[in-house]
Amino acid sequence: MASRRPTFLLSSSARHAGLLFAYGFVFMLLFIMGEAAAAVKGGEPRHFPGFSFANSLPKDDQSYLGVSGRKNFSLKNIRGSVIIVEMFNTYCTICPRNVPILNDIYSLIENNPEVRGKIKVISIAIGNTSAEIASYRKAQAVRYPILADPDFALHRLLGDPRVPYTVIVRKGMIVHTHQGVMDTAEGMLGLARQYIKRD
Repeated sequence: MASRRPTFLLSSSARHAGLLFAYGFVFMLLFIMGEAAAAVKGGEPRHFPGFSFANSLPKDDQSYLGVSGRKNFSLKNIRGSVIIVEMFNTYCTICPRNVPILNDIYSLIENNPEVRGKIKVISIAIGNTSAEIASYRKAQAVRYPILADPDFALHRLLGDPRVPYTVIVRKGMIVHTHQGVMDTAEGMLGLARQYIKRD
């Protein structure tokens, strides 16, 4: 008589517990991946990728960043020891809430001789065309430069963070990250000012 392999039947409660465990594991994995991009807050600084942007900025923005005459530039070419960098997408529904905050940061810096020229503010539009950026900038009355990452290349190098995603960069190193809409202009600027004092 041929031997038969035993058949194990799971109770409905056991199957339910297994599904809950599986869903919980997947959720935890996604959460960890999402938070990995923002791990600098309590961890070690890491390098901002040496990504090259095509210089199609208006002349005023080129002058503000100190990149006039360059066909391409990276963050290391920007004049300023600390750079506040926001990543967003023009179709992101909550990203426009950062615009007035970043506008205020830009104005506070430019009106203060102690920090003007030392701290710069930029945004990077991921997955957007030049026309979409121009339309967004006009509609939202953006005062600071917006750079383009049309193919998500920089976004991938940073770990595909959820947007809006803001980092403070000092001497090529990401020293602070913020996921989501910023709280206040004064709070973010205060953090940035801490790092110019270390120069």
